[in-house]
Amino acid sequence: MDPRLSGLIAAGITILITAGVTRAALAFFPRFTSREIKVGTHRIAEDQSTRSKLPLVAGPALAIGLSAGAIVSTSNAETTHVWWLLLATSGFFVFGFIDDTAKATRGHGVSERAYFTMMLLLSIGLVLLLVGSGVSQSTAGSQFALATYLGPDSQLVLSVWYVFLVLGTTLATSFSDGMDGLTSGSTAILMLGIAVLAGSIAQGWPTLVAAGSLGVLLWNLPSRWSPSRNSHTRYARVFLGDSGALLLGSAMAASAIATGFDLLWPLLAGPLLLEGFSSLIQAKLLVPIYRRLVDPRNTDGSPMSHQRFPLPLLASPLHHHWELLGINRLKVVLMFWSCIAAATILGVAAAGTTGAWTTVTLLVLSGTCTLGFWIVAMWFRPAFVRVRDESIVVFHGRPIEIGPFHLSREREIIPDTRLSIRATQDNMLNKPMNAQALAEWISCNRDPQS
Repeated sequence: MDPRLSGLIAAGITILITAGVTRAALAFFPRFTSREIKVGTHRIAEDQSTRSKLPLVAGPALAIGLSAGAIVSTSNAETTHVWWLLLATSGFFVFGFIDDTAKATRGHGVSERAYFTMMLLLSIGLVLLLVGSGVSQSTAGSQFALATYLGPDSQLVLSVWYVFLVLGTTLATSFSDGMDGLTSGSTAILMLGIAVLAGSIAQGWPTLVAAGSLGVLLWNLPSRWSPSRNSHTRYARVFLGDSGALLLGSAMAASAIATGFDLLWPLLAGPLLLEGFSSLIQAKLLVPIYRRLVDPRNTDGSPMSHQRFPLPLLASPLHHHWELLGINRLKVVLMFWSCIAAATILGVAAAGTTGAWTTVTLLVLSGTCTLGFWIVAMWFRPAFVRVRDESIVVFHGRPIEIGPFHLSREREIIPDTRLSIRATQDNMLNKPMNAQALAEWISCNRDPQS
């Protein structure tokens, strides 16, 4: 059978089996849900509500679908790579499933430190398996593979680079899986892009991963639903869970390495990678460093809340930041998808051109998608107030207008005449400031009857 035809059949079977097994798992394991309740310190001036629990069955269904697709593939050289890649990512799936099971049975998963340590060890194991099996060495010669420039004698440097890619991608997917459709949809876009780059859109590992993620997406569709409001229908019926999220994250990173586009991967996946790096930078680096070096205190001498620190985002990971700006979940997911699609299309176009200047220009534009996404997010972090018809209107962003464009977003209207007068007296109008500090000022000065 023609390898392309068998590849398309394998992709179709992967979609059908993933979607079908997910549906069956919903019927047989409806109570396999996380009992973990996260405090949610990322939220500012909002009450943390309990998340609606969905079955954590998409991960096992995805693993079964990918395995079935690999079996159906024809016995050629690329199929051998498929089996090596499936084996390399299986450790992430197993660890994620153990963590999901702990959340479902004990109410809490693996500790944060143990989780990160295990992710690092699994990333090292995946890279060693790819290097040892020769999968990564087959990419030498690609202009977007680091191995092309370092040569075969630089295995240590290459391995460190590959571990960085795997760890960064899996951390990103582990943070993004809580937003319906974000991880699965992003994976489908990125893996289709990698398949086009590799010249094997009808066969190979990237196509199988894209097919599996589409099978999951059928049961994990995004919607305007949010945990704090049930005014909108929720279309998602399952969670990826850590098993599915880590499997997709490791599969994507392994695909970029195996196809020789590891240098291009940070540009293509940049918006998704910001999910993991925003948490790492803000929660794990900036907050502890600022508290240790500055030791900010309230007027009563108590430690100041980290929410009042000069941080780049309202919350981490990045999708929580957009939520706190009042953007509904469907729009947040579509923003990520659009930005990832734009970065991927530009990256694919750059790889397909021959002119040096054209390639560089397209690569810069691809990277600009991620940089712009981050800068816009940072821009809207400050909050300010205006008075409108004896009401206080809270905005995020800056009080700047360029023609018809307003570089701010209206967040809340508070009908309170006394508060509007006090805002004028205290010179609070059109004054960008820390959102938490503004929320505390409003809480102290608003009319209790309003």
